[in-house]
Amino acid sequence: MGTGIADPTGNITLSDPARIALEPGIYAISYQVSALLAASGFMQVSPYYNGSPHLEYGIYFMTGSGRTSAAGSVSFLIEVPARTVFTLTFNSPVRATEGTLTMVIFKLR
Repeated sequence: MGTGIADPTGNITLSDPARIALEPGIYAISYQVSALLAASGFMQVSPYYNGSPHLEYGIYFMTGSGRTSAAGSVSFLIEVPARTVFTLTFNSPVRATEGTLTMVIFKLR
């Protein structure tokens, strides 16, 4: 991941290319992923924050036969009671290439 526009308040910071630190508060999060899967299978992307995975805000895409493009998007609100690290976990039994991720995080008042 990379930063498009840095949060001047410091509430949302990119810790490293895979982790985002969120300070306490309520956040609106939206993300979209896509990839080309080399064979039949699935793509699963799950957010992790507040010390646990959250499958209810994940993306699951099952493909048909052969090389297939897989995509999904989700938007949700979360409450962060204490500083937490937000990550996305990608899981697939088949090789994925040409993947993209777009994520937008807003801290609400």
